[in-house]
Amino acid sequence: MNPRSVAKTLPGERAAFPATLKGYRRKTNAPFDGYAYMNIVEDAEASVEGIIIPLTLAELAILEKREEGYEQVDVTGQIDASVTGKVFAFIMPNAADSGLKVPRSYLLTCLQGVSENKRDRWISETLIPEGIEEDLENPVYPYVAIE
Repeated sequence: MNPRSVAKTLPGERAAFPATLKGYRRKTNAPFDGYAYMNIVEDAEASVEGIIIPLTLAELAILEKREEGYEQVDVTGQIDASVTGKVFAFIMPNAADSGLKVPRSYLLTCLQGVSENKRDRWISETLIPEGIEEDLENPVYPYVAIE
C-alpha cells in the first residue's frame, strides 16, 4: 500500500484503487532473513483493506521476483470493488508462527500507505505474534519510509 515501496520495484506513476479483501487478516508470519514480514491468512470473520494495482504481465513477473516464496492466489471473488480481469494476492502458504520479530522499520514502511486516521486500527487488526524489533537506530528494512 506504500507507493514509495512499490516504486522501488515498479518505477513510475501507478494507478491504485482502494479495495477490501474479505475472508483474510494481516499476519506477520512470513520468515525472511531472520525477521517476520507481512502475510495474509484466511479468517472468515475478517477483512483486509488494501489497493489494487493494474499490472502488465511483464510487471507481474517483476513483482513475482520481489515476492519470492509467496504464492499468487486468485482473490477476485472476495474483493469488494468492481474490477475488469483477475485480482491476485501474494500469500505465503503454510507460514507458521516463526518466533521471529517484525522490524519496526518495516512496519513504518507499511504504515506509510495507510491514512493517519486508520493507522491505529491497522496495527490493532494485524496479528504480530512475536512482537516488534526496535531497529530504528539501525534499520534492517531497506525500503524504510519514515516521515
